[in-house]
Amino acid sequence: MKLPQQLKKNVVSELEFIAKKMKEEPDPSKKVFYYSAVKGALERVQRYHYDKELVVAVPLTEISYALINDRVNHLKIGDTMVPITEEMLNTLVEGVSELKQAIENDQVTYPAIEKLMEVAYFATGPGFYTRSFLDSVATLQQSQEESR
Repeated sequence: MKLPQQLKKNVVSELEFIAKKMKEEPDPSKKVFYYSAVKGALERVQRYHYDKELVVAVPLTEISYALINDRVNHLKIGDTMVPITEEMLNTLVEGVSELKQAIENDQVTYPAIEKLMEVAYFATGPGFYTRSFLDSVATLQQSQEESR
Protein backbone atom coordinates (compact mmCIF):
# COMPACT_ATOMS: atom_id res chain seq x y z
CA MET A 1 0.00 0.00 0.00
CA LYS A 2 1.40 3.35 -0.98
CA LEU A 3 0.15 6.35 0.94
CA PRO A 4 0.99 10.03 0.90
CA GLN A 5 3.83 10.67 3.36
CA GLN A 6 1.81 12.48 6.05
CA LEU A 7 -1.01 9.93 6.04
CA LYS A 8 1.53 7.12 6.17
CA LYS A 9 3.30 8.76 9.10
CA ASN A 10 0.02 9.16 10.98
CA VAL A 11 -1.26 5.62 10.47
CA VAL A 12 2.13 4.01 11.14
CA SER A 13 2.42 5.95 14.40
CA GLU A 14 -1.09 4.94 15.46
CA LEU A 15 -0.63 1.27 14.54
CA GLU A 16 2.65 1.24 16.46
CA PHE A 17 0.83 2.65 19.51
CA ILE A 18 -1.96 0.07 19.16
CA ALA A 19 0.48 -2.86 18.91
CA LYS A 20 2.46 -1.56 21.91
CA LYS A 21 -0.67 -1.21 24.08
CA MET A 22 -1.93 -4.64 23.01
CA LYS A 23 1.41 -6.23 23.82
CA GLU A 24 1.56 -4.58 27.26
CA GLU A 25 -2.04 -5.35 28.22
CA PRO A 26 -2.54 -8.69 30.03
CA ASP A 27 -6.36 -8.51 30.06
CA PRO A 28 -7.78 -10.06 26.85
CA SER A 29 -10.78 -7.68 26.91
CA LYS A 30 -8.55 -4.62 27.01
CA LYS A 31 -6.19 -6.11 24.44
CA VAL A 32 -9.13 -6.54 22.07
CA PHE A 33 -10.33 -3.03 22.93
CA TYR A 34 -7.03 -1.63 21.68
CA TYR A 35 -7.30 -3.86 18.61
CA SER A 36 -10.62 -2.18 17.75
CA ALA A 37 -8.68 1.02 17.00
CA VAL A 38 -7.03 -0.55 13.93
CA LYS A 39 -10.20 -0.12 11.89
CA GLY A 40 -10.49 3.52 12.93
CA ALA A 41 -6.88 4.26 12.05
CA LEU A 42 -7.30 2.77 8.59
CA GLU A 43 -10.67 4.43 8.08
CA ARG A 44 -9.21 7.87 8.81
CA VAL A 45 -6.63 7.33 6.06
CA GLN A 46 -9.34 6.11 3.70
CA ARG A 47 -11.23 9.39 4.09
CA TYR A 48 -8.31 11.29 2.57
CA HIS A 49 -6.77 8.78 0.17
CA TYR A 50 -8.33 6.09 -2.00
CA ASP A 51 -6.52 2.77 -2.10
CA LYS A 52 -7.98 -0.62 -3.04
CA GLU A 53 -6.21 -2.29 -0.13
CA LEU A 54 -7.95 0.08 2.28
CA VAL A 55 -11.29 -0.84 0.71
CA VAL A 56 -10.54 -4.42 1.80
CA ALA A 57 -8.66 -3.76 5.05
CA VAL A 58 -11.21 -1.47 6.73
CA PRO A 59 -14.19 -3.87 6.70
CA LEU A 60 -12.04 -6.93 7.37
CA THR A 61 -10.48 -5.39 10.46
CA GLU A 62 -13.97 -4.43 11.63
CA ILE A 63 -15.26 -7.97 11.04
CA SER A 64 -12.26 -9.54 12.75
CA TYR A 65 -12.71 -7.28 15.76
CA ALA A 66 -16.43 -8.10 15.99
CA LEU A 67 -15.80 -11.86 15.89
CA ILE A 68 -12.99 -11.77 18.44
CA ASN A 69 -14.85 -9.37 20.73
CA ASP A 70 -17.95 -11.57 20.57
CA ARG A 71 -15.90 -14.56 21.70
CA VAL A 72 -14.31 -12.57 24.55
CA ASN A 73 -17.79 -11.49 25.69
CA HIS A 74 -18.95 -15.12 25.62
CA LEU A 75 -15.98 -16.10 27.76
CA LYS A 76 -16.91 -13.39 30.29
CA ILE A 77 -20.35 -14.95 30.81
CA GLY A 78 -18.95 -18.45 31.19
CA ASP A 79 -19.20 -19.85 27.67
CA THR A 80 -15.78 -21.50 27.42
CA MET A 81 -16.58 -23.80 24.50
CA VAL A 82 -14.31 -21.82 22.15
CA PRO A 83 -11.26 -20.42 23.96
CA ILE A 84 -9.22 -17.36 23.13
CA THR A 85 -5.67 -18.51 23.74
CA GLU A 86 -2.62 -16.46 24.57
CA GLU A 87 -1.16 -17.64 21.27
CA MET A 88 -4.15 -16.22 19.38
CA LEU A 89 -3.79 -12.87 21.11
CA ASN A 90 -0.05 -12.82 20.41
CA THR A 91 -0.78 -13.56 16.75
CA LEU A 92 -3.22 -10.66 16.73
CA VAL A 93 -0.47 -8.34 18.01
CA GLU A 94 1.90 -9.73 15.36
CA GLY A 95 -0.70 -9.05 12.68
CA VAL A 96 -1.05 -5.42 13.74
CA SER A 97 2.74 -5.03 13.77
CA GLU A 98 3.01 -6.63 10.33
CA LEU A 99 0.29 -4.32 9.01
CA LYS A 100 2.24 -1.33 10.33
CA GLN A 101 5.45 -2.60 8.72
CA ALA A 102 3.77 -3.23 5.38
CA ILE A 103 2.33 0.28 5.29
CA GLU A 104 5.61 1.79 6.44
CA ASN A 105 7.52 -0.06 3.70
CA ASP A 106 4.95 0.51 0.91
CA GLN A 107 4.28 -3.23 0.75
CA VAL A 108 1.12 -5.23 0.20
CA THR A 109 -0.92 -5.43 3.40
CA TYR A 110 -2.96 -8.54 2.56
CA PRO A 111 -0.72 -11.05 4.41
CA ALA A 112 -1.15 -9.06 7.63
CA ILE A 113 -4.91 -8.75 7.11
CA GLU A 114 -5.08 -12.51 6.46
CA LYS A 115 -3.33 -13.12 9.78
CA LEU A 116 -5.87 -10.94 11.59
CA MET A 117 -8.78 -12.71 9.89
CA GLU A 118 -7.33 -16.12 10.71
CA VAL A 119 -7.32 -15.26 14.41
CA ALA A 120 -10.93 -14.13 14.07
CA TYR A 121 -11.87 -17.37 12.29
CA PHE A 122 -10.31 -19.49 15.05
CA ALA A 123 -12.36 -17.51 17.58
CA THR A 124 -15.55 -18.89 16.00
CA GLY A 125 -17.12 -22.30 16.54
CA PRO A 126 -16.35 -23.51 13.00
CA GLY A 127 -12.78 -22.22 13.23
CA PHE A 128 -12.20 -23.85 16.62
CA TYR A 129 -13.61 -27.13 15.33
CA THR A 130 -11.46 -27.01 12.18
CA ARG A 131 -8.32 -26.27 14.20
CA SER A 132 -9.15 -29.12 16.62
CA PHE A 133 -9.86 -31.55 13.80
CA LEU A 134 -6.69 -30.70 11.88
CA ASP A 135 -4.61 -30.96 15.08
CA SER A 136 -6.12 -34.40 15.68
CA VAL A 137 -5.34 -35.53 12.13
CA ALA A 138 -1.76 -34.26 12.43
CA THR A 139 -1.30 -36.07 15.75
CA LEU A 140 -2.67 -39.29 14.28
CA GLN A 141 -0.38 -39.03 11.24
CA GLN A 142 2.62 -38.36 13.47
CA SER A 143 1.78 -41.41 15.62
CA GLN A 144 1.47 -43.58 12.53
CA GLU A 145 4.81 -42.36 11.18
CA GLU A 146 6.54 -42.97 14.52
CA SER A 147 5.18 -46.52 14.71
CA ARG A 148 6.69 -47.45 11.33
